[in-house]
Amino acid sequence: MRSLVHCDGDRFFASIEQAADQRLRNRPIAIGAARRGIVISASNEARPFGVRPGMPVRRAKRACPSLLVLPGHFDLYEQFFQQILSLCEETTPLVQPVAIGAAYLDLTGTRAIHGKGALPVVRQLRQTIQRWLRVSFSTGIGANKTVARIASRFRKPAGELVVLPGHEASFLAPFPVGCLEGIRLEARGALELAGVRTLGALASAPLDALQLVLGRQALQWQRRAQGVDEDPVRPQSANAPQWRESIEFAGEAWEEPLILASLKTTLERLMTRVRERGIEVRRLTLSLRYTDREETTHALTLDAPSCLESDFEPVLPGLLRSAWKRRVRLRSLSLTVSRIYRPSPQLPLFDGLSGEHASSRALAAAVDRIRRKYGENAIHRGAPAESPPKE
Repeated sequence: MRSLVHCDGDRFFASIEQAADQRLRNRPIAIGAARRGIVISASNEARPFGVRPGMPVRRAKRACPSLLVLPGHFDLYEQFFQQILSLCEETTPLVQPVAIGAAYLDLTGTRAIHGKGALPVVRQLRQTIQRWLRVSFSTGIGANKTVARIASRFRKPAGELVVLPGHEASFLAPFPVGCLEGIRLEARGALELAGVRTLGALASAPLDALQLVLGRQALQWQRRAQGVDEDPVRPQSANAPQWRESIEFAGEAWEEPLILASLKTTLERLMTRVRERGIEVRRLTLSLRYTDREETTHALTLDAPSCLESDFEPVLPGLLRSAWKRRVRLRSLSLTVSRIYRPSPQLPLFDGLSGEHASSRALAAAVDRIRRKYGENAIHRGAPAESPPKE
């Protein structure tokens, strides 16, 4: 039986700010998203005043007049997380970061290596991270990733929960379907309309009925709701989790406007996938493949993570010029996003966002719905490429 752990940082950004600057310790602080005008992380000292992620910054300041609102220092958060991963890797080589501040560990066989079970090993690891970096984690321990991830969010902050083997299905049963990572919003809505609101209901529903809603993935989601998840822990670096989209040109591409239009189309497809996963990203990497099979690559990093192509589009011309180092015709291009963040579940989709950002999110959501219904080529931002690339 496997023993997997999901580590989830508590008040992660605010805790790191306090760890890095002792003047901020024991003070109510919050990290604000400038574009959105909302709180994305709040310290323990701010919580008694009702300050929570997703709250508009103005309301947070009214609730806590002494609240210090800081901009996000995401390079710092990533540096801290890399140090945390290094400490985790001293415990087990099987460490898989899934977002900044969250990772899976495989502690199967821990007793043979450390002379004790998974729970005392996890407690010792949490104490080490707290002692060296002054950052706390909540942890869930279970036989698979699905169970461990949900368990880690059950006892926040600085808590732990062990789901014993054989109890996976009963543990998951009361949780809403939305707790399953990866189920699209419209699929959740369709399940709720069908009366399938909890994981227990999903686990016991007739498979043929679920297939009408979830399609070919119905069995996979049902098995996960039943507590069956065989996905292994895959070791990788902190910045390794990524998504990629490519376009191959029908001929040899040379005109910059055509290439830039294709680049924007690729970005749209990629960011649609990012939103479907409920994540945000900071880093965008462009790879160009020339007709002589040589490749060049260039990357850029935003100041703050985003899930909107409108935040990345302004930098595309500069990114293309930096990557296109050889005046040779292009055969294909690819875009990759990395440095992944998972917004707090408390962050709203539109409520409390600044007007411009809320409009961008609403537009993106509407475009995503149209593409899911009519196909990804049904709608594009701006004018499409005059000579469509080869799909």
